Amino acid sequence: MKKLLLSLAAATASAGAIASPAITLPTGGLYLKYTGQEQIAINGATTFAGTKEINWGVFVVSTLETGDVNTPGDSIDPSGDGPFFVNKQAGGQITGMFYGIEKGGDSVANAFPATKGYMDLYWRDLDKYSATSLSSTAAGIRCGYDCAVGYTEGTFLARLYFDTGMDVGNSLNTIVGSQVPSSKGFSGQADSYASVDMTKQGLWSFHLNSNWFNTAEGQRDLRFKNSYNYNSKWSAGPNILGARVDDPGQAFAVPEPGALSLMGLALVGMGAVLRRRRG
Repeated sequence: MKKLLLSLAAATASAGAIASPAITLPTGGLYLKYTGQEQIAINGATTFAGTKEINWGVFVVSTLETGDVNTPGDSIDPSGDGPFFVNKQAGGQITGMFYGIEKGGDSVANAFPATKGYMDLYWRDLDKYSATSLSSTAAGIRCGYDCAVGYTEGTFLARLYFDTGMDVGNSLNTIVGSQVPSSKGFSGQADSYASVDMTKQGLWSFHLNSNWFNTAEGQRDLRFKNSYNYNSKWSAGPNILGARVDDPGQAFAVPEPGALSLMGLALVGMGAVLRRRRG
C-alpha cells in the first residue's frame, strides 16, 4: 500500500511538472499591471473583417502582487509587499489579447462607449518560446479573431469577457471611455469590469471566478482602469488608429473547488486518525 501511494504521488508530481510551468495565484486580493498596444476603429470602420469589432489589442503583464481590500466588493489596492511575479523573471511571461469590442450605446457619462469584448490570458514558457516584445508594429501580429502571434501561444490561463456594470448611464455598455480617439492625437481613460468565461476553462479560471465586485448589474470578477494614448506605429489608415494601453487591474482569487475538496478529505482523514489514537 505504501509503495502504491508513493508511486501515485510521484506520478502526480511528474504530471504536474509536465502539465504547466505557470505560476500559481495566491488566494485573496490581487493587483496587476500590464502594458499593451491596440487598434481603435472610428468613422464606421471595423478592425476585423466580417464583424462589428472596433477595438482589439495585445498585452504583456509586467507585475502581479497581492492586494489589500480598500472597499469590500469594490476596490483593491497594492499591498506594498512587492510583486510575486515580474515579467520574464519567473521563467515566463503572462501575455494576452483582447478583441471583439464593439461600439456601445449613447450614455451621458460615457464619451466613448463600447460593448461586448473578450480578453484571453496565456502563460508563455520562455524555455519553449522566445520572449514577446511590445516594440513591434501591428503588421503580421493578428492571425485570427482570437489569435495573435507572440501573445496567444503557450498555456491557456483564462478567458474573460468584458461585463456590464461600469456605465450607470447605459446598462448594455461594458467599457466607459473618457476620450474619443482622433488621428490628431488623443489620451483617455477606460474603466470596465470583467467576468470569467467558464465555457472555456484554463488554469486560472476557477481562481478568478470570484464574483467579488458589486455593481448595479450584478457581481463581477475583475476590475480594470486603463489609460490609452495615441501611437501612430499601430495605426492602419485614417480610420484605424493605434494606441498604447497601460492597465492596472484588480481581482480577488479564490481556491479551486477541487482544492477545497482535497483539503476537506485531508481534514476528515486527520480526524479519523486522531479518533483511532484516542480509542
